[in-house]
Amino acid sequence: MASTPALVSALRELGDRPAVVADGRAISGIGLLLGVSPPGGLPRALAERVAEHAALPPSTARAAEERLRHWAGVLGPPPIRHTVLHPATDLAVELALATLLAGGTVHCADPELRPEDQLSALAANGTTHLSLPSALLWRLSRQPGLTDHDLGDLRLVLHVGPEPRQDDVYAAVDALGAVLAHVRAPDSQAEAADRRLRTDTEAATAAAWKHSIGLTAEQITGFGAHLDRAVLTALLHALQQAGVLTDPQHGCSEAELLATAQVTPAQRPRVGRWLDALARHGLVTRRDGGAQGPVYSGAPELSSAEVRDAWRPATEAWADGLGTGAVLDRVRRGALRLPKLLSGEEAPRAAAAPVRWTAARGYLGTALGALVRATGEAHRGPQPLRVLELDRDGAETAITRALAARPRQNADHHLAPDGGRYDVVVATAVGSPAEEVPALVGLLAPGGRLLLLAPVTEQLDLLITGDPRGLTAHPADDWRAALTAAGCPTVLSLPEDGHPMGLLGQGLFVARVD
Repeated sequence: MASTPALVSALRELGDRPAVVADGRAISGIGLLLGVSPPGGLPRALAERVAEHAALPPSTARAAEERLRHWAGVLGPPPIRHTVLHPATDLAVELALATLLAGGTVHCADPELRPEDQLSALAANGTTHLSLPSALLWRLSRQPGLTDHDLGDLRLVLHVGPEPRQDDVYAAVDALGAVLAHVRAPDSQAEAADRRLRTDTEAATAAAWKHSIGLTAEQITGFGAHLDRAVLTALLHALQQAGVLTDPQHGCSEAELLATAQVTPAQRPRVGRWLDALARHGLVTRRDGGAQGPVYSGAPELSSAEVRDAWRPATEAWADGLGTGAVLDRVRRGALRLPKLLSGEEAPRAAAAPVRWTAARGYLGTALGALVRATGEAHRGPQPLRVLELDRDGAETAITRALAARPRQNADHHLAPDGGRYDVVVATAVGSPAEEVPALVGLLAPGGRLLLLAPVTEQLDLLITGDPRGLTAHPADDWRAALTAAGCPTVLSLPEDGHPMGLLGQGLFVARVD
């Protein structure tokens, strides 16, 4: 790459003003021309390139000038305070030189810093332009503390990577309030890995189609509505049996409600989740109580017969080809035990999977097996493919069958971590996205794949028989955001939107790490 008289002129015009800032040290335009070299990979590469350009012949210099003017045109008019969150690649150096040509200042930042520290630096520098890998942009745009940083000066974000998902673009624009410009990184290893991941996911979807034969969207939607109504009715009835939420005209705080109902300390977080669900779905009323917190007003007292009647349509819909009666009976029996659970007369039982998981299991299990098999067939490493399967009930056989199918895969199948890293991790979500995802991603070797079975819509039956810590109103968004924040540049999911099996509320997230 070449220097040009225009670049030299731009640096002279900057004079003693900062041209490059790295690790808190500013190098002026004159300093760069005199050979002052800032510390670090990208700053040093930039200074060395400036020094090299002065000796290039005019014809080479003119060709380089055209490239730099192109990027300077993309950056637009000053003022430009351009933070470059890249390692020392040719493109990063060109973007930095183009900034200098346009009379701006380059802030060289470390892409390995924690996202929180990167955001703090962007705000402190008054960054107007930002260049970074696409995967890092998606991570920053979903950072929980993003709104705590003043990025009001940010105008343009140049992200470099594979063709982006529109959902990622929309989320980044909403979060950062800046124009996004995509720079395609052709034929990169990351792009090739994304293509393989998308191809394998499409093949897995095709392999699983037979498990949705005979099921309709209307049937699944109807069952879900009946089940949720029955669960919420059972929760309200359990609280009313404890002497609370029986009067629509009388309100009480959560603390008062827990004390009146004599809920044991161990079960108070559970009841807090019940109250939230009941209020969100309109079975009780919640209003702001100021310093005492939310105030809840109840509903006319339910009878046992009304609760039994609420379960009947759910049972009938479930029996119409969705699953065996024992699965739903487990939830109904769990609802009957709730009063004794709250009082401490009965100990909590082991958490169970959501009811809808049973109906989706054949579809998702087949898709899982197809993905593991495709990964094994593409594996070319000298060592066997390392597969870790963390299945909560130990009953999933799809992975074993996929690895045993002919031609037999060269793979090591683990059912518990052994302290190493894995090429494939298969897991069933049992907790919250923020807690679970970083731990799972940390088990992956570079280039590894995470296949995560998780709720994609609210599963209210977990409030009775499951682990409600992972229960959220919009779980698909929460899982995807957690995977992106944990360093997964590509996150796919199946079933696809609109597929009847997707209405069961259980999904398979397919993610990879670089």
